[in-house]
Amino acid sequence: MPSTINNDATTTYQFAGSGETNVTTSNENSIVLEDSQGLLITKTASPTNFRAGSIITYTVKISNSSGQYLSGVRIIDNLGGGNLAYVVGSGSLTSTTTYAVSPVATSPLTFTLQQLNAGQSMTLTYKAQVIFNLPSSVGSITNTVQGIGYTSTGTINGFASATITRPNSVSVSSTKSASLSEVYPRQPFSYFITLRNNSGTIATALSTTDQLPANFNLTSVQLRIGSGANVTLNATDYELSSSNLLTVPSASGPMVTIPAGGVTVITINGYFD
Repeated sequence: MPSTINNDATTTYQFAGSGETNVTTSNENSIVLEDSQGLLITKTASPTNFRAGSIITYTVKISNSSGQYLSGVRIIDNLGGGNLAYVVGSGSLTSTTTYAVSPVATSPLTFTLQQLNAGQSMTLTYKAQVIFNLPSSVGSITNTVQGIGYTSTGTINGFASATITRPNSVSVSSTKSASLSEVYPRQPFSYFITLRNNSGTIATALSTTDQLPANFNLTSVQLRIGSGANVTLNATDYELSSSNLLTVPSASGPMVTIPAGGVTVITINGYFD
């Protein structure tokens, strides 16, 4: 059976000219580690920033890599734990043609879709609105979809998630994402920790820590500050403990700054056993 692996990252930072230390913690990112081929799901959000009342377009691509005919596919979206509401009439499905689709339920949001031959894909698009009474403490919304494919002998499953963030909700915000939402053992992929400075003052990320899963094998760490180049760090620039706790930078590592009004991205490359 596939397993879901969750983790987040924590950054300690200071603003230039201030001795006060602050902490920001990212959303929890989910990776599905598959043990066999089946239903592959990817999900994207546009735009990726939001305010209360914003309307977000979600695109869910469903691919049948199981080698079996699927008599139907069901997509279930948890709508960010109730922080989103489906926009009525916004659903559409693209396979050989594009046509409107409506959910069979909205809590959770559930679509029942057409059959899918082995090797084929289809794309579901729909809109959701951020609730107007969203608490001010909510800086990001992650919503997850589950795909269920119906075969002649049972079902296969796939999962994916997308995260949107609220600008200026905190002085420095942290978002965790990944290059893939479903991976197989030893398949290379990347985690991304995006630090966004919503203030007009440069900030220094004193320490970013990420408790990587025990079965994650780190191959490299990269750093991009603002519009600069993506630089691969030396092994001495970060620390990786025996329990797989990653710390960037190390005591001898480079200074990690976050430009005023800009972003710094830490890329963690590796694979799961």
